[in-house]
Amino acid sequence: MFILNQAVSLVSVPPGSFIYHIVGLFALEAAFAISFSQYRRAKESEFGRFALAAGAALCLRVILAILAVLSIFGLANGNLLLPPLDRAFSLSTFLLLGWAFLSRSDDMTGDIVLSIGLILIAIGTVVALVLWSNVSASGIYYNNSTHDLLWVAPQVGLLLSIIVMLLWHRPEDWDLGFGIFILALSGTLLHLGFALNTQMLSGHISAFTRMTDLAIFPMFALVVYRRVLRLTVVIVDADESSSFMPLLESPVDPGLSPQIAKALAEIGVETNKSAAIESISRGVGTALGAEMALIWELDPDALFVRCIGGYDLLRSRKVVGFTLPVNQADSMRSAIISAGYHRLDSSTDEAEIRLLTDQVGMQYLAPALVAALPSVHEQRYAVMVLSPDSLADWNEDAGQLLLALVDPVARVLDNVTNEGQS
Repeated sequence: MFILNQAVSLVSVPPGSFIYHIVGLFALEAAFAISFSQYRRAKESEFGRFALAAGAALCLRVILAILAVLSIFGLANGNLLLPPLDRAFSLSTFLLLGWAFLSRSDDMTGDIVLSIGLILIAIGTVVALVLWSNVSASGIYYNNSTHDLLWVAPQVGLLLSIIVMLLWHRPEDWDLGFGIFILALSGTLLHLGFALNTQMLSGHISAFTRMTDLAIFPMFALVVYRRVLRLTVVIVDADESSSFMPLLESPVDPGLSPQIAKALAEIGVETNKSAAIESISRGVGTALGAEMALIWELDPDALFVRCIGGYDLLRSRKVVGFTLPVNQADSMRSAIISAGYHRLDSSTDEAEIRLLTDQVGMQYLAPALVAALPSVHEQRYAVMVLSPDSLADWNEDAGQLLLALVDPVARVLDNVTNEGQS
């Protein structure tokens, strides 16, 4: 218990409390600077959302740090202002971070939830300040009061909701996000438990939440940095390539390996068409070191192209089929009806790639490599692989490898189609 008391004191009173503010400010500033610089280079990327979340959280923390300093010098009433604002800013920060992880540029739901949440928090803050002003002079501790519980309860609910949504949708970097919000939930529950059962947490500082914040904010900066690394393209001289080891590699290493051999062998095992499409996508994607592989079908009247399924190797999940009209997917139609392989990239097919990546849940433009399959029961199919530019340049070797796989893939589709008709 002595060690726990020392840890609580470390983040609750100067100079330890200053370290808490400094670590949080530097971590959020780093996340904001990195994401904002990337957003300026690519305004359609998800970095704008991360920059806004980090910037808003940083502003809140700056205000809190300034008020803490002013209260030490007697220039602000810390006992009145800091307790409600500390809880409100903490709740707002978690809402902003959750929005950064879960929202998508093509879906306004996250923006609406964020806006409503921040408005409710702002109203709650005003009400909390008024209510606390009536009792703060009596000398009671905020940590052991009903005022504190009215902030902690919605924070627990918010964190649980974000964790469930992360596990359900599994967005990019959901694993780190899961760790961030589990830590936040742990700190909040510890604070709640000690506030209810003991008098250890005197004053207004949510010490256990602050302890977890010291890990959460650097982890958030790490998420942003890891996303930047995925977009980094490293050019290496030919004479240095033998000793070069890339910092970031494709989700699956291309080349002959037991993993690739197993994935390719499983292509012809399935007899159910849906399972066969999944095994084909997994095998082709694994062989080419892609993040995602899709199987396409051209409408007999050439009015639309349909993705009949696929597999996301990065997130280990199936891709649900969808349909695109031909007038929005002309490059796809051309690739399906012509022989050989075709590369779709953002320089020539930006609108089509953007439409495609939005459909499959990618938050960045990913070049695609497409190869038409031999006709199966007079039906035209194609197989596609996608990965970010930094992970795959889809050169001639990749195209030839994809072409080598089209005949086996077509035979598998032919077999499962016959099975379904018999």
